[in-house]
Amino acid sequence: MLSRFMTWTGLSGAVRAIGLCVALLAGVFGTRLARADDPAPTRIYVIELNGEFGYDISQTPIRQAMRDARDNNADVVIVKIDAKWERDEYQPLPDNAANFDELFRAQKIMPIFAEELQRDWPKQPRVVMWVKRAMGGPAFIPFVSPEIYFTSDAKVGGVGGIGVMLEGKGDEVVRQKQYSLRMARAEGFLIRSGYDPKIINAMCRPGYQLTYRMEGGRPVFFSRAPERPDEFALTSGEMKDSMEEVVRGTTKSVLTLNADTARAIGVSKGTADTQDDLIFQLGLSKNSQVIDGKSKRIMEAWKRDINNATRDIKKALQDLGQGQEGAGGNSYEARTQMRGKQTRLLDDIIAKLKRFEEAFGPRWHGVNQVPPIQQFELRREEIGLQQLVDKK
Repeated sequence: MLSRFMTWTGLSGAVRAIGLCVALLAGVFGTRLARADDPAPTRIYVIELNGEFGYDISQTPIRQAMRDARDNNADVVIVKIDAKWERDEYQPLPDNAANFDELFRAQKIMPIFAEELQRDWPKQPRVVMWVKRAMGGPAFIPFVSPEIYFTSDAKVGGVGGIGVMLEGKGDEVVRQKQYSLRMARAEGFLIRSGYDPKIINAMCRPGYQLTYRMEGGRPVFFSRAPERPDEFALTSGEMKDSMEEVVRGTTKSVLTLNADTARAIGVSKGTADTQDDLIFQLGLSKNSQVIDGKSKRIMEAWKRDINNATRDIKKALQDLGQGQEGAGGNSYEARTQMRGKQTRLLDDIIAKLKRFEEAFGPRWHGVNQVPPIQQFELRREEIGLQQLVDKK
């Protein structure tokens, strides 16, 4: 009897032990299976656009950074815009043509985040614009995305000079047609991203009256003065301000967006001063990974290359000027040697101007006192002709 009891007890303990082991194994494998089923972290790629627009901020490095984001399988691309804006201080203001040049430069960059993204990415990423300073040409870029966030001290605007660029040139009908042609593409980007195109008109055209009121939690815009107590004017509808005030965005005759205004009219989704705060507001703080991509190195390499090219072109111009002073040598060999040196300098200048043509726009040529590329090409042809007719 005792032996039977001990045998039953031993069997019962063995069964309990086996059950415990099975439970432990199930727990281990269950945990592993659960972890395997967890979604992969959201991959975040950050591109910072700093420096001078059209020079440091240009389509070639931005396109390269976006390709790197694609190669890193980014799910979210955050584009932080903090462009240099000397015109906030006491620097000379550009003329109206330079303002419109910035619009053209912006329209070369914006498709990178729109048509090119749709064409080149197998899976469309979520593109988020995070703005600190986007005055002048950069003001157009955020509107390519339906998700814009501002820093608390952000400013977007400074494009009021575009609206008066054609003043005094031809009749009114022609001016308005030219203005409409230039603005159509910018308006198209706003419409596609879900913004009212009246916003960009108010930013660009001094005297454009823009009013809004909230309906169903969404802003509704009107191209007129307020007519009801619940309507608010965003611009004055007057043109009494100076060109300097219009371009700098320190007037109510054109719209300059700050964090509060942008949030009120639905342009900004929120205000974030740090990257962690932005990621939290995007709903990605729990399961996300910021990718250590090449965007920073790409931007730094571009800036280094164009700065070196600018320095080399200035040095070549100086050497070219010194060569012209001694071009009338006494011997045929001396003249031939000098023309050969001048041709090499011209070839180097032309090659660098072509390579960085997108960054070396009208403003760069003016500031650095570099003639257009056509003048260097013409000078090179003249030297060749001089050599052909020269006699020993």
